[in-house]
Amino acid sequence: MSITSQVTNKVQEAQEAVTKASANAAAKAASMAEDVSAKVDETLEMADAALTTVGEQSRQVAEKARSAGEGLKTTVEGAVREQPFTALLLAVAGGFLVGAMWKGRS
Repeated sequence: MSITSQVTNKVQEAQEAVTKASANAAAKAASMAEDVSAKVDETLEMADAALTTVGEQSRQVAEKARSAGEGLKTTVEGAVREQPFTALLLAVAGGFLVGAMWKGRS
C-alpha cells in the first residue's frame, strides 16, 4: 500500500468521523432545543395559571372591600340617624385631631 493511498484512507476516515460527530452534535442540539421548548411551554402555562389565580383573588378581594365599604356606610348612616349629636361631636373631634396632626408636620 502506497503512502498516497494511506493518506487518502486516513482523510476519508477523518471525514467520516467529522460527519458522524456533526450528525451527533445536530441530534443533541435538536434534542436540547425540544427540551428547552417544552420547558418554555411549561413555564408559560404555569405563568398563565398564576395570573389567572391572581386575577381571581384580586376580584374576590375587591368584592369583599366593596361589601365591607357598603356595610360601613350603612352602619355610619344608621348611627348618624340614631344619634346625630354624637356623630357631630365625633366628626368635630376627628377634624380637630387631623388639624393638630397636620399642624404638627409643619
